[in-house]
Amino acid sequence: MVKDLVIHIGDPKTGSSAIQTALHQGACSCETVTFISQPEVNASKLALTLQPRPENAVQKAKARERLFRERAAWAQAHDADLGILSAEFFAGAEPQRLEETLREFMPQYVDNVRIIAYVRPHAGRILSGYAQELKVGSYLGQLDEFVPVAHRKRMHKYASRFAKWQEVFGSRFTLRPFVREKLRRNDVVEDFFHTLLHGAEFHLNPVKDVNQSLALEELAAMRFLQGLFVGHDIPPFLRLALGAATARILTAQSNRYRSKLRLDRHNAERIRSLFLEDAKEMDAHFWNEPLMVSDLDSAVEKAISTPRMQPIQAEVYYSAGQLAHLEQLAEAIAGLLKVRRFAWYHEHLRRSSMRFDCLEDEPNHEQKRKNADQVWALLDEIVALLVPGQEERAAG
Repeated sequence: MVKDLVIHIGDPKTGSSAIQTALHQGACSCETVTFISQPEVNASKLALTLQPRPENAVQKAKARERLFRERAAWAQAHDADLGILSAEFFAGAEPQRLEETLREFMPQYVDNVRIIAYVRPHAGRILSGYAQELKVGSYLGQLDEFVPVAHRKRMHKYASRFAKWQEVFGSRFTLRPFVREKLRRNDVVEDFFHTLLHGAEFHLNPVKDVNQSLALEELAAMRFLQGLFVGHDIPPFLRLALGAATARILTAQSNRYRSKLRLDRHNAERIRSLFLEDAKEMDAHFWNEPLMVSDLDSAVEKAISTPRMQPIQAEVYYSAGQLAHLEQLAEAIAGLLKVRRFAWYHEHLRRSSMRFDCLEDEPNHEQKRKNADQVWALLDEIVALLVPGQEERAAG
């Protein structure tokens, strides 16, 4: 059986996708320490059963028992020094809930589980989080409206949240700063394996960047597109999947926009004001140096000094013909998803290494395959519209 359990909890926007891809692809090898990670690319389903939300409590409890028992069997079936579970959704759980769940379903690991987390300084976290929410359609407002919303979220109260993890797990909890110059070889994947293996020598094969940032123009298009999906009553879990799938296809293109979403001085100063006390607490409690405060100061210094934020309206970057075409494609996708809500979604999960069953084993698989393929084709059309130089094509 696996000797020790290691849980990588994120935080969000700290290179978790790259770490998970490296684990899933077996990119790291070590002669002195053996390890195995979850069969899926991430353990999000498992982690979500720990989220502190009252809705569907009975169903969530059943799912938690089933999934943790499956992980206990997985750990029992493999002979390795370390068993690794990784999901950003663990970060949103109460650490006490995780400890209690381990005690119930994986008691052999309660006293020797290790928790590894990374934390991104506030300004970068807010800006990256804003871009993510535009991409997946969970927030469609302006950046200056998003900043105070972000400040109210529990996930952005770093000091109190990470202090709870340390309180529950003590020295078995490791928090690393997602600050380039503080990472081993300036790389979070290198840093993760160095931390995981307690400094043992390892070899790491290159891993393709699977979660590249979208350009400003692309984010504006995704905001427009997600607004259409909201208007067609596409549920949040599907909007998230559609945003992730579209972004993955888009970032694989060689011909792309390259402008970056950047903080303007007004919002950088607001972030500094709102998060300064939290940054000071983090520096005093975890780093004993002004890492987080220095980053807030640097964000203000590096902010663009224009009197207005960068425009995030799609109309600024795309022609009326392109936007009209996007409306048609979004309507077609919505129609297909309403006919068969899970056909494309399950195929998306399979392509993302989150499901391993076969569509052909399902009832009505031919109709489901046709439906899913049509959605993928429409997403390809959307991406073709969003690369530079497509105005004449859309008009034609």
